[in-house]
Amino acid sequence: MMYKAIYRLGEYRITEYENGQLWWETHVALGEQRRGKCFIHGDVLIIGHWSHEESGYLIREFFEQLQKLPAWNKTRYFCFASNLLDVVTGQSLTNDFLEKRLSLVNMNSAGLKSDISDGPRTFRLGQYQITVTANSEVTWQTYGGFNRIIGGKCVIESDILFIGSQEYDEEGQSKQEFLSKLHQLPQWDKTMAWCRSLALRACQHQQQTERPAAPIQPKDTWDDRSLDEKPAATWQNRYEETPKRLPLSSFNWLKKSWHCVCEKKVWLKYLIPLVVVGLLFGLVMILHSVDEKLHWTHWFKEKEHHHKHNDHR
Repeated sequence: MMYKAIYRLGEYRITEYENGQLWWETHVALGEQRRGKCFIHGDVLIIGHWSHEESGYLIREFFEQLQKLPAWNKTRYFCFASNLLDVVTGQSLTNDFLEKRLSLVNMNSAGLKSDISDGPRTFRLGQYQITVTANSEVTWQTYGGFNRIIGGKCVIESDILFIGSQEYDEEGQSKQEFLSKLHQLPQWDKTMAWCRSLALRACQHQQQTERPAAPIQPKDTWDDRSLDEKPAATWQNRYEETPKRLPLSSFNWLKKSWHCVCEKKVWLKYLIPLVVVGLLFGLVMILHSVDEKLHWTHWFKEKEHHHKHNDHR
């Protein structure tokens, strides 16, 4: 396939081909690279599951080539397919599912706008109770353990429901009461997919970081969590700037040093076991010496006692 353009997005190289396909590629190990398909869904770039692994550049060379590419600018957000779940089956979205979904979207001129304007209603989605308020806001509730109910807000972007972080914790129903009420609610069907956390990331913020965090490795499946587990997420308004993070510049030298060790000082992985073996051998010798000393001390005491006994006789 002939490529049309190549972009960078954090630690990913995004290649756009003439036939419209998008592929991502990133560095995962010493001279190893992974790649797979990605998809534009509304204003979100969905990075699909990896399908190929091959030898390539060393990590320093990969990032030197990556920094020469223009920044990805075709969507405002990106996320990972491994984080997204089908609202019907609850399973992680596959590449085949996304391809079929995109083909239907391309044939539908209505686009990806989710219809939640039919008045306030309450739905069931996994272990969550999803409520659409009168002013079209979307909130969630779930059982938090010890007869407490936790909840917060949701974000809908490009036909995907993202569960926000916990905003309140109050005394409420027991687990049995909550489940009984939850099972009586209709299934959520207002979006194509949903996510247990606010895994939506701003592309612009990702480009501003000098060295973004390591990518989340795609997973083939995602089992349901228990109702007692609180959703781990960081709430942010999709119309606001991404929250400021702690500066990572102080840790850059550690990351560079680690990359140097991984690429060039491979002999360290052989040196460390030798040092450990040497320490263990030294410990054994010390224990043996102490044991010998105790043995001789005990022998001298017995001999001295024997002489005194003979003298007394």
